[in-house]
Amino acid sequence: MVTYPITIYFDGSCKLCSSEINNLVARDKHSAILLVDCSPVDFDDRGLPANRETMMNVIHAQDAAGEWLRGVDVFIAAYQAADMNFVSSMLAHRWVKPLAVRAYPWVVRNRFLLSRLGLHRVMNWFTPASPIAAEAHSKTAFARSQTCAVERQEKDEFSACEAAEMNKR
Repeated sequence: MVTYPITIYFDGSCKLCSSEINNLVARDKHSAILLVDCSPVDFDDRGLPANRETMMNVIHAQDAAGEWLRGVDVFIAAYQAADMNFVSSMLAHRWVKPLAVRAYPWVVRNRFLLSRLGLHRVMNWFTPASPIAAEAHSKTAFARSQTCAVERQEKDEFSACEAAEMNKR
């Protein structure tokens, strides 16, 4: 069981990835999704379960209980957090999930091509809020998650920032 909020580590240099993340954040009424863009070259992957290159090629998320999710499981949890229960349930379905797990590596390998073809724009059709509002929320969540990460590195313990985030729930 996933404990919210979840911190999603995603490839912000990919239009397809960013569009999907912004769509989820725009629908996240409970601030259950925090974001970390792992695309910057100087991204600090110390203390994470994978290096930057791996995280750029397989989406990762950490829930509030410290459990790590990878790949399709991140999308299932994120769509649930965004109150898109139908999509979450479909991805988790016993017949659909194995297909999604098999398709995911292909999508990752071809994400820049799919973006050039305009597939990232499809995600914007489903965004209920304006793209500007979603981007602002995304930047706020990213800054908040980075602050927590810095505190965690400095103290090597559960930070006051994380405690404040959990108390908001």
